[in-house]
Amino acid sequence: MSDQHQPTGPTTPAGFYPDNTGAMRFWDGAQWTEHLQSGGAPPAAAAAPAKKSHTLRNIILVLIAVFVLFIGGCIALIGGAANEIDNAIDESESADAEPGGPDNPLEITEGEAFSVSGFDYAAGWSIGSEFELVTLSDLKVTNNRDEADSALIDVRLMQGTEVLAVVNCTTEEIPAGQTTTLDCFSGDELPSDYDTLTIRDTF
Repeated sequence: MSDQHQPTGPTTPAGFYPDNTGAMRFWDGAQWTEHLQSGGAPPAAAAAPAKKSHTLRNIILVLIAVFVLFIGGCIALIGGAANEIDNAIDESESADAEPGGPDNPLEITEGEAFSVSGFDYAAGWSIGSEFELVTLSDLKVTNNRDEADSALIDVRLMQGTEVLAVVNCTTEEIPAGQTTTLDCFSGDELPSDYDTLTIRDTF
């Protein structure tokens, strides 16, 4: 046992210490003994605790974030669409209330020009009859709106607040800036005693 080095320090207390072979041998305070600690090799330094993996937690957090963004996007999209619909309804109601709109018939004079919401109707048109039915001839319209659109109107022959006859006039889609003649028809007889003509969009 003399070839084994002594534990450092002049007064090393008795106990198991690593010897020069790496075994845990008993030091009695003065010399090495034959007693080895069971288990042989000295205990390794305490290993650092294993780092926990947070992969599952991170995946769940990412999925939650994506879900929240998706729901938020859907809400924003629905809110934007609802706002657009509200604006379109407001614009439509505003246009309907303009003179000549569906809710506000415009009084017109036979043969004279008039305008309704960007459609300009030329002078020179006339009311007549054919086979005793009311006719409306030579009514031309120019589309001064920003985009192509078609005209769909009715002209009413009135006496006071009573509608005596209605003439419906339509066109195909008119490109912006172009002029066309309306096709007009009626199933009503020409009244002899009307005192007012009105026009209104029917869409």
